[in-house]
Amino acid sequence: MKKIITKSLSILGFTIPIFGCGGLDMYGTPSATYEVKGKVCDTDGNPIKGIKIALQDNATDPNPYQIAESQSLENGDYKISNTTFPRSKLYLSVEDVDGTANGGEFEEQTIELDFSKVEATGDKEAWYNGTKSLEKHIVMQEKSDEAQE
Repeated sequence: MKKIITKSLSILGFTIPIFGCGGLDMYGTPSATYEVKGKVCDTDGNPIKGIKIALQDNATDPNPYQIAESQSLENGDYKISNTTFPRSKLYLSVEDVDGTANGGEFEEQTIELDFSKVEATGDKEAWYNGTKSLEKHIVMQEKSDEAQE
């Protein structure tokens, strides 16, 4: 009986690497890195610092999932990136969070970003789809007197 079990196990031991557990099995979640950079300016082209910029998965959801968040620098430049599930569209939520400290009060806005035609770069192995980058300059509109009250 012991010989039968030993032979059976040795046969199984040699066949598992050949027929099972091959290199085709992958585990994980597909992902891609999304990068957006640009400059935030007023309508006269002056840079605006301290504008909150959030990368979101949805524009219509009252509580969208924020993938990443950043703020514009002194010269108006911003850069935001994160790795998430592959999507063709993401959204930038742009908000003046410091009131008049940056030279005025500006309207909130949501900007659609279409990544469907952006070619991914970098390592694109297995579940990872590489990095997709866009440049998006943002022009902020000052709030009207009625909206500030």
